Amino acid sequence: MTDQPAHDDDLLRRSQEAIDEAKTAAADMVEPDEDDLIDEDLPVADDAEPADGPAPAP
Repeated sequence: MTDQPAHDDDLLRRSQEAIDEAKTAAADMVEPDEDDLIDEDLPVADDAEPADGPAPAP
């Protein structure tokens, strides 16, 4: 005998629906225009990739 619980198709379906709704909501998100953020004195996200280490010495 195994210790695995019985499959619950209804729970699986509801979980997948919740995931699909979250993906849809995330896709609908729109980033504000950087100029609007600057005008409101709010921080602007930096799209630069993180460095692998410290900056080289001058």
